[in-house]
Amino acid sequence: MQTPKIKLIKMYVVIASTLGAINSVHAMYDPCLDISGGCNVSQSKIHNSVYAALKWTFGEGIKPEALLGFRHAKTFSNGDTDGGDLSISAKFIDGFQLSKFRVKYFDGKEKVQGEIGGGYDFNKGLFTGIGVHAPYSNLGIDLLPFAKDKLETFIQIDTIKKNDKPSQQTCPNGTTLYNGECIEPPG
Repeated sequence: MQTPKIKLIKMYVVIASTLGAINSVHAMYDPCLDISGGCNVSQSKIHNSVYAALKWTFGEGIKPEALLGFRHAKTFSNGDTDGGDLSISAKFIDGFQLSKFRVKYFDGKEKVQGEIGGGYDFNKGLFTGIGVHAPYSNLGIDLLPFAKDKLETFIQIDTIKKNDKPSQQTCPNGTTLYNGECIEPPG
């Protein structure tokens, strides 16, 4: 039988591989090849950021947890934004104790995104959650099915600002946008 740490590492590898594959497939799609008229291209901009946060869980007093995370967002010129987020949190007042490892998918506009995710609470087991992220803040609720208190709500103050939108460019019929230029497809 495998130890819980080995199972957890395997889970991290599967999640990271899945997020990478989804991003690769999404990046290969060219909308201009599906349109017979001119192509109005919505460009995208990738935002990769490491962030820090303080998180308060309602019902657990006024002492915050420290959180460190990585966020990958793709924002289109119309403001549509989606991506993934990995984070780990720890209690740091009155001693250091790991709290939660979390993976999230988010979708919305450049300023506000809805989130869905899950992870592992180092004291209470597996959990799933939903939330809303706005610039420098996050509000959410976690469901911990194996814990005594099944629901936890939280508020978070973080260093994540809004995502900037790229400009939109129009390409003539039969061309596609590549590196900011309209070109004819090969063949």
